[in-house]
Amino acid sequence: SQPVTVSDEARATPLADETAALDIGANNLVACTTTTGEQYLYEGRDLFARFRETTQEIARLQAKLEAGRHSSERIRRLYRKRTRRRDHAQEALCRDVIERLYAEGVDTVYIGDLTGVLETHWSVEANAKTHNFCSFRKFVDRLACTAEEYDISVEVRSEAWTSQECPQCGSTERTTRHQETLTCPCGF
Repeated sequence: SQPVTVSDEARATPLADETAALDIGANNLVACTTTTGEQYLYEGRDLFARFRETTQEIARLQAKLEAGRHSSERIRRLYRKRTRRRDHAQEALCRDVIERLYAEGVDTVYIGDLTGVLETHWSVEANAKTHNFCSFRKFVDRLACTAEEYDISVEVRSEAWTSQECPQCGSTERTTRHQETLTCPCGF
């Protein structure tokens, strides 16, 4: 808990009516592109490496517990430390990206909805990233709360078919996607 003073002065609305799109992930926590042409990338590999180190230490300590015990004060402390470190990094990221977007005149932020996209992988590391580390819904809620301070709206949009939608005509049925290339009969 931290005491705060609420000011009667409201923060000014964004300087323009630009938009931004955010791609949220685990390797790159946020990749952001704005209609002003700015791009921001927030990498998460170092943060995930520290997360994994703490997780391995927790596992090492759990293996030393006597039969019938599942945790100890030290293990609980490591869980709290790991969570606080991740949450602090995400809070700082939200504050930084929203302040940058506000300065760019962004009034709407679009985020891809990952509902149904996060699935179980065969890789232990990929599962840890998507299910333990990433915390998508919590991050979006934190971002929306920070954006509200700056009068920036956050809209979560489905990502279904976005990689196959033609930017020129909007078709998804007639397009052909091959690696990084999208071809549409409309000529795009």
